[in-house]
Amino acid sequence: MKTALSASRFRLGTWLLAAAAALGLLPFLVLCWYAHPSADDFLMATQVDQNGHFGQITYLYMQWTGRYTSAVLWALLHPVTYGFITEGYGAVCLLMILAVPAAWYALLRMLLGTQYGRWQLWLASGLLTLLFLYQMPSTAEAFYWITSNFNYLLPALLSLIWLGALGKHASSTAARSRRNWLVAACLLAVVIVGGNETNAVPLLLGAGAFAILCSLEQRRIAWPYVLLALVVGAACTATFLAPGNFVRLDQSTRQYTVWQALDKGGLAAYRLVVNWLGNGVLLALTVLLAPVGIGLHKVPTLPLNRLAKRPLLMLVLMAVSLMFLMFVAFWTTSLAMPPRSKNVLYLFFLVWWFLHAYAWARYGWSKLGVQRLAVPRALQWGLILWVVVVFAFGHTRRMRGREPRDNANNIVVAYRDWLGGAAARYDRQLTARYAYLRTATPPDVMVERLLDPPATVLFSDLETNPNDWANQAYAEYFGKRSIRVPEPPTADSRQP
Repeated sequence: MKTALSASRFRLGTWLLAAAAALGLLPFLVLCWYAHPSADDFLMATQVDQNGHFGQITYLYMQWTGRYTSAVLWALLHPVTYGFITEGYGAVCLLMILAVPAAWYALLRMLLGTQYGRWQLWLASGLLTLLFLYQMPSTAEAFYWITSNFNYLLPALLSLIWLGALGKHASSTAARSRRNWLVAACLLAVVIVGGNETNAVPLLLGAGAFAILCSLEQRRIAWPYVLLALVVGAACTATFLAPGNFVRLDQSTRQYTVWQALDKGGLAAYRLVVNWLGNGVLLALTVLLAPVGIGLHKVPTLPLNRLAKRPLLMLVLMAVSLMFLMFVAFWTTSLAMPPRSKNVLYLFFLVWWFLHAYAWARYGWSKLGVQRLAVPRALQWGLILWVVVVFAFGHTRRMRGREPRDNANNIVVAYRDWLGGAAARYDRQLTARYAYLRTATPPDVMVERLLDPPATVLFSDLETNPNDWANQAYAEYFGKRSIRVPEPPTADSRQP
């Protein structure tokens, strides 16, 4: 009787978790219907019109950026370059959102093997996606702005698969299998590094440190990992030393010295970690998952256990990567890292957090000879209640930062934008704007400002200055000489 009751409770809990994951993903899928291009989307389309699809790849590499993977995606697969600015644009956004749980599933399948069934792995993937959506820095820059989507999110998702391939290589016993997984990891690394620097730097540091450490442990050169590190290094060289990067740097003004950039970068990295951990959700989930972890610990051949052998190295790599990337942002651009880059870091942080916690737990369990572990029932319910309460009300408190945006629950905001009508109004306004611009309007146009646009979807809109680069790209795309929006109404002008 007790066994049947426990099984019934387990099934109910599983279905509740599945429902939570589905409901968390739902508004983001629906909002794809209301997605529209902005900023670089129109610029990319006008440049492709001038340079051709393949010529645009060369132009970007020589004049703007060394991100060769992003350049290929922008030039060949960007829907706006083919004239799709409504439904076609949203379809790409939809595919990219669905790619998030798919990438989590691929990672879990490769690291956990046959320990769990497909249903369980998809459930875990959905819950990890929920965590990603819940407090990622910017949903608009992740999902609904395709230029950023191709540049940041897609390479980051491929990084999850790369990590899984590395785990499979380390755990394989057959020479042919190890060779195949190493080739896959090398090819993926070349693609990922060409996405952006936020993906490239952790791969470079991780692959290099891993090759050195393995060589020292084996007292001989660990050629497979040295080869991987060399491939990553070559790809980084092609990316970082591209002529376009130097052209772009010449256009920026540096305001900070190295020491000032280090100071600001260190503070920014600290605030990011506080923002991601401050509400205690990740800590609570880590404790709840401890019994699952000790079960996996007893299967030494798992690819997961091959990756979770060096917790101190993981700790140092994450700290150095965060600090270095924040420093580079301040030193090269005099600006804080943009939210689209922080999205990538948060995804990596999620992977690192659980893998790193598991690695330290394995170390402790091995030292103490722990074979069984159970979280007390009262503690379980307390932690579950904490997660639910934080999800429901945490965004009304300053748990993760000083600013309201720091504490936002993206899922709540997405539902508000969808069900509150902001997304539909935004779609109607832009559809009407496109129709107006395609009529016989004068060459210099002023269009209406967007009225309370949805924060989940909108990255940026037109400025009041017609000479702003985004305005100029917008105008050129629609065949106008200039375009702008009026100045925002002042408080006095809104008085009756």
